[in-house]
This record gives sequence, structure tokens and C-alpha cells, in this order.
Amino acid sequence: MRGGEMVAESWFGGSRLNSRNSSNLDITGKMLGILVFEVSSLMSKVVNLWHCLDDREIFKLRKEMANSLGIRRLVSNDENYLMDLALNEVIENFGNLATSVARLGKKCNNPVYHRFEYFISDPILNSFEWLGWEYRLKKMERKVQEMERFVLVTMRLTRELEVLAEHERTLRRIQRNLEGDGMKAVEWQKKVILQRQEVKNLRDMSPWVRTYDYVVRILLRSLWTILEKIKYVFRTHQMVSVSSASVSRCNSFSTLMSSVHPFDNNLCSFNSEPLGQSFSKSVQISGQHLHSHHQSTALHGKHPHLKTKQSGHVGIGPFKRCVLVGSNSRILNSRKPIGTGSFRFIGAYNVNMDKLSYSKMGSLSCTDKIYSKLRVFNTKRLLDAPTLTLGDAALSLHYANIIILIEKLVSAPHMICLDARDELYNMLPACIRNALRLKLKSNAKTLASSIRSASSAAELRMALVRILEWLAPLAHNMIRWQSDRNFEEQCKVSQSDVLLVQTLHFANRAKTEAAIIELLLGLNYVCRIGRTRNRLAL
Repeated sequence: MRGGEMVAESWFGGSRLNSRNSSNLDITGKMLGILVFEVSSLMSKVVNLWHCLDDREIFKLRKEMANSLGIRRLVSNDENYLMDLALNEVIENFGNLATSVARLGKKCNNPVYHRFEYFISDPILNSFEWLGWEYRLKKMERKVQEMERFVLVTMRLTRELEVLAEHERTLRRIQRNLEGDGMKAVEWQKKVILQRQEVKNLRDMSPWVRTYDYVVRILLRSLWTILEKIKYVFRTHQMVSVSSASVSRCNSFSTLMSSVHPFDNNLCSFNSEPLGQSFSKSVQISGQHLHSHHQSTALHGKHPHLKTKQSGHVGIGPFKRCVLVGSNSRILNSRKPIGTGSFRFIGAYNVNMDKLSYSKMGSLSCTDKIYSKLRVFNTKRLLDAPTLTLGDAALSLHYANIIILIEKLVSAPHMICLDARDELYNMLPACIRNALRLKLKSNAKTLASSIRSASSAAELRMALVRILEWLAPLAHNMIRWQSDRNFEEQCKVSQSDVLLVQTLHFANRAKTEAAIIELLLGLNYVCRIGRTRNRLAL
């Protein structure tokens, strides 16, 4: 048993040692310079992606998808499918960040960072040489705070550079004016000198004076930590259901890690499972079904004490009843050392399961799924919507604007003017116009009888409100998602927590158009009934 511990420690410890040794090369090299603004944008996106994978954010997402009538009606009522759509967007965001970091890595002195692009091109083949490059949770939180400081300083540097440019233009204008006041020129020279010093101080506090190796190391290791968090959040095997009262603490990512590392946080043990795929109140688990609670080695660090039973199942702390993956693992069957130089793990794949603590390495099935999606990312967009959806027809944003305008008009139908009516009509595509025209003709008799009913207008308006209650949130999320992406393109910090699955992007086109037609039909009735009654009253 002790020999198994030593093998595990040498394997994982060796990988951590390699990542530490590579940092010795990071203190020298070319400075980042003007690329600080691009790097700041990358850091803000890395931080945002990390926060989006927080346990509470994932629970909120699952709860919203379960309770959203719009998502259930227009997208799908299959939670596994919805979570897969969410995973696609997370992988797409991760892949874009990883590609940018790999491009920066090419500028580094350390040749280790040059090889990161190989992982992106084929994650399944090239993932093992990067084992141990993840941060532990506490260190990741510190790095997140460091990146947030860099982003804030860079934003401030941007503003101060603009002020400096304005001061210098003013000084040049005064100096060109030969009849100008000499004292005024001296005053502006002092302002320029002080502003240049302020800019210099901010540069020294920002990544401007950091090397490519230093910055790429932080970004790369953060991405590997995020990748392990993605595996944890989206792992595919069934778990027992979670009550909302216990999610905030007992099922959190940090609690799971802390229980594996009691020396990090003195926490009481717990037996509840992490967030699983089913949102139902109970899941029946047979005695033969195997579950595993495991996480990435570098996120946790080194196990304090690993105990191996003869059955081949490892129990750690409060997770003693959780059993591990079977011995048919592809990793265990692979005996070829991966990587060269500082990344070579000699003999690491010759150990069997009861000697290697595999509980830290995440779900194999989920890892394969995520790596497969990363491979797909290199050839096509994961966010491409299926056929017969609004995203496939490039109509999601346009329909969102139509729905929001209808919502505005429904809130005050008596205030609808001819300009607002024409604006709405001009926004409608030909297919909706034709369908609406047919609906109005077929329901002409219904409208005539409704005018005589005193409660018809109120009932119709309530019906419109009920439709908008489940349709409008998807439209608002669509606008918010798009505006956040435009914000990011301007190198600003985005704090969006909206995913495409919460918008109209994956909504069925026919169902969405049917709902819009119902809204237009009802709005037309409400307006005509109101105008007719006003004329009769006069």
C-alpha cells in the first residue's frame, strides 16, 4: 500500500515539479508592452468563465431551465439536451481563450508553452503531458484576484493614456501659438510631466512590464483549472438529487475539495452528492451501480493519506462509500510515457487501479466527451444551431426585438400610435405577415362579437400577458447576450451570466412564429376593441 502511495506521489508530484521548474524561465524574456490591452481582455474572460462555473451559478442555471416555460416549449424539455447545449457554449468559450493563449505562447522563451497548441488540435492525444498544471482551488482564487487587479489597472491605464494624449495635444497647441501666455505653457508642461509619471506607475502595476512567459503561465494554468472545473460540473454519470437548501454548502466544489484536503479547511464531513444531471427529487440507485466523487489532482494537491482496499476501491474521508472507475480504464491500459523532457512520466502508466489514486482525475466518460467537443471546436462552431431553429435562420436577434416591441405595446395599448404600429409591421418578415393576414380574415366574426363584450379586451390583454411571461425573458436574454458580446469586442469587462440556451437562439422557429402571431392577433383585437368603444362612447 505504501508503495502505491509513493508511485502516486512521484507521478503527480513530478508533474507539479515540472510546472514549477518551468517558472524559472518565466522571469526573463520579452516584455508584453502594448499587448497588455489584449491580455487584459483575455484575463477578464478567463475570470468571467471561472465565475460562471461556480456551484451557485450552475445550480441557478439548472433551476431556470427547469422552471422556464419558454425554454421547455420552444427549445426542449430534455434537461440532458439543455445541459449539453450549455456545455457546448462553455467549451466554445474555453476553446477561443485557449487558442488566444496558444498564440501568445508562441512568443514565449520557454518552449513548453509552444506545445500548448498541440493540445488544442488533439486534446485526447496530447492531454497527459499537461497533468499537474492545474492550480489548487485556493491558489486559483488568488490568481483570479490577481487577474482582476490587472484588468482594473489596465482599464485605468487606458483612461490615463487618453488624458495624457489630451494634455500633450493641448501643450502642442499652446506652443504653436507664439502669442500665447508663457506661464500657461509652463503650467501645461507640469501637467504633462505629472500625467506621464502617473502612466508610468500604472504601467509598472499592470502586465505591461511582465514577460510573455509570466502572463502565459498564469493564463495557461488557469485554463487547465477551468477545464477540470468543467469536467466536475458536467460529468455524465448519475447522482442523487440535490435539495436547494443544501446546494450552497454541502454540494459545492470547494467543499468537495476541502473534504479531500482537511488541512486546507477544517470542515465537517458530509455525504451528499455534488450537482448531478437529474433535477428530479429522487433517483433510485441500485446496489450494483458505481459512483465516484473525484476531482483533478492539481486542483486538490497531494492526498494526505490514501488507503487502498483489497477490492480495488478507494475511500477518502467522507467519501469512503464512493467507489472508483473500473480497471478497464484506457489510461491504465496505456503503458507508453507521454511527453518529452520535463513532461515525461516514466513508469506512470504501469501502476494498477488499487495503487493509483484515480479519484482525483475526474470522470473518464465526461473527460472524453469534453475533449471530443474540443476537437470538434477546431473544425466547426459548437454554437451552430440545429435546423428549424431561429439561430439556424439567423432570426433570433430580430425576433427578440419584435417580441420586446410587442411587450412594450401590450403594456399600454391605448398609447399605440400610427408610427409605432408601422414600425412593428415593417419589422415583421413576409411569412409572419402572410400568416397574420389569414388569421385576421378567419377571425373577423370573432372580433365583431368581442366588441360587444365588456370583458373581452381585459381577457385578451391578460392572455397576451401570460404569453409574454414565458416568451419575453428569452427575448431579453437574447438582447443581453448579444450586447455583452459586443462589449467584449471592445475589450471591456463582461460579467454576463446568460448562455445561448437561455435565449431564442435554439428556439424552434415554427413555434416561436406561432407565438408571435398570437401576440399580434391579440394586440390587434385589443386596439380595435378599444378604438371602437371610444367611438361608441362619443
